[in-house]
Amino acid sequence: MNNVELFQYLLLLICGAGALTWLASRIAIPPAVVLLVGGCMIAVAGKRVPDMDPDLLLAAVLPPLLMSSSFYTAWKEFRQEIGTIISLVLGAVTFTTFSVASAVHAFNPGLPWAVCFTLGAIVSPPDAVAAKAILQRNPLPARLVAVLEGESLVNDASGLLLYQIAVSAALATTITVAGGTGLFFMLTLIGVAIGLLCGQAMCWVLPRLRDPMLGIVVTFVAAWASFGVAEAVHGSGVLSVVTCGLVLGIRQHRVFDADMRIKAKATWEAIVFVLDALVFILIGLALHTILARVNHEGAVLMAGLRVALPATAAAIVARLLWAFAAVWLPGRIRGRSPGARPWSFGEAVVLGWAGMRGVVSLAAALALPGNFPNRDLIVFSAFLLIIATLVLQGASLAPLIRLLKLRPSARRTMSEHEARVHTFGASLAALERTGKRTSGIEHTTLERLLAEYRIRVAANENAHAFGAEQVEHRARFLRVELDLVGVSREALLDLHRDGKVDDAVLHRIESELDLEELRLLRLLEP
Repeated sequence: MNNVELFQYLLLLICGAGALTWLASRIAIPPAVVLLVGGCMIAVAGKRVPDMDPDLLLAAVLPPLLMSSSFYTAWKEFRQEIGTIISLVLGAVTFTTFSVASAVHAFNPGLPWAVCFTLGAIVSPPDAVAAKAILQRNPLPARLVAVLEGESLVNDASGLLLYQIAVSAALATTITVAGGTGLFFMLTLIGVAIGLLCGQAMCWVLPRLRDPMLGIVVTFVAAWASFGVAEAVHGSGVLSVVTCGLVLGIRQHRVFDADMRIKAKATWEAIVFVLDALVFILIGLALHTILARVNHEGAVLMAGLRVALPATAAAIVARLLWAFAAVWLPGRIRGRSPGARPWSFGEAVVLGWAGMRGVVSLAAALALPGNFPNRDLIVFSAFLLIIATLVLQGASLAPLIRLLKLRPSARRTMSEHEARVHTFGASLAALERTGKRTSGIEHTTLERLLAEYRIRVAANENAHAFGAEQVEHRARFLRVELDLVGVSREALLDLHRDGKVDDAVLHRIESELDLEELRLLRLLEP
């Protein structure tokens, strides 16, 4: 398949992804599941399916998806639940690795322990892309969403460390406890440091770019650059992108102007939609390459099932056990103390069940060295486990949430209407103060703000009738409105900084202020 054919093939995949996404909305099944099944069907029936390079998939597709997820992460909730997230990132990943390895070895005693641990490490970390694709369609308590998204964004380092240790052991390469610990901290610290540097660099560059389109391109470059640089210096590319996205997300309200924020949001949503769809189709298409190798040894098919079934059961059960033993039970004990917020039974069930594996696990499996013992068996088993978790857990998550009657937690911050009262009340107060200091004609103009649409028509009619003097009068009026938008924005950010409004309310009202600012700037253009 030449480059032109490959390009045409990708276009067909994008069109197919759109059709499958539409179909998923019609039959009320998560799009990720439908896309995955569609990719598998193409892989089984297709005769000309291109091989998927796992390194290219990680380097090209994953960074923008991670950047988008981390950019919109609710930082306050993430910080408040950091203890639970660390427990899952370190404890649950390690416990899952050992559980999968033990279950696989129990049903397949002939497999070396190092090979079993490698499979456990490959499938131990839940996937950020899969989690976002499933969770964004299911309203959940804010802290549960923060934990699930936060865990899936930062568990790369622990999973990759266990993976490297297991591969080294299987290939008879010596690695010590001290070396493994050093590797873990190197992956984490270098990744976070590169992400911080890239994020700070973007916060300096973006306000100095006058062209919004150029700024949007720079944000995409930042995603790929932070990943590539971190990988090049032997750090965690995933943690680097996530850190960069968190920095930009936290400071976006000061770094982005209204024009760039509106255009960037629309651009990123379109690109992320395409990449999200391609990821799950490409996972399904990977079956073609795997089957091409497995068909040379038909016994691998049955052996793969003997490995994949206990591995899948162990991975699901291990996460559920950890969610109850390390998250729900301590919360029950601490719940007796004043101010404690224990996890409910339903939240623990969803936390344990929402452990879908995805593109990172598949890429790790496909990246195994060619001389790795039982490589085809491990890759095939990992693929079956990924399919099982995405289809079984992904498709059943929404019904499970409805069965448990989980709803977004009671609001402890201002409602959207309360935030509007406070935000626009600040503008009204500023308007009243301005009115007391102005002359009669300007005061009359300010009073006309109460009938905004009538003034827009009258201002243009007066500009035509009275010439340059009225044009300048109208410009002063528009500049007053523009100043009031700035006052409202500052009041809104103060509310968010003080913890009185959550991120969802902040983004909705800020979008309205951005649109109003763009309208006024357009009217002020000569």
